[in-house]
Amino acid sequence: MNGPGLRAGFVLALIMAAGMLIAGRAAAQTSVEARSGLAVGSHTSTAAGLEWTPALSYEIRIARRLRPRVAVSAGYVRTAFGCREGFCRGREPTVTGSHAALGAELSRGWLWGRVGILYGTTRVGTEGETPRAGPGLEAGAGLRFRLGRARIGPGLSWRRMSADTPSSTDHAVALGFDLGVVFEFD
Repeated sequence: MNGPGLRAGFVLALIMAAGMLIAGRAAAQTSVEARSGLAVGSHTSTAAGLEWTPALSYEIRIARRLRPRVAVSAGYVRTAFGCREGFCRGREPTVTGSHAALGAELSRGWLWGRVGILYGTTRVGTEGETPRAGPGLEAGAGLRFRLGRARIGPGLSWRRMSADTPSSTDHAVALGFDLGVVFEFD
């Protein structure tokens, strides 16, 4: 957790999560989801294109079902991918985004889709300027198969993340493939 902006994002996610837990019992279902997988991506300041150098990414979310097919969620998303081309050549750093996430999800049967907003920082490697916190967008889709009160399944994600520093305005885009587990309560 670096920077006051990232902390503000986490506080916003926690407030949303608390609100979802207190919300009325419209569909009366709360769930926690953990996903992990690999992502590839690009970062504008590195002068590299889409890098096919995957790195481990993960997320954890709490969701509250508002209707049988509609849920809202809040959580933490860590997106990472490698960089070998452009200015990364010879250093090969990892691009890492740490974001609070708020979103909405639609599901039907085994299928789910999600859209949301992100707020946090994106850094290239461990050196250089401190990143500024900024907004981002995300979308995802996948399958979920029921195993008792849990559901598991693969998913794809797309994220566009702010990667601004005091001296530059940049962004990063990541594509991910992951596997998730959802535990349902209520």
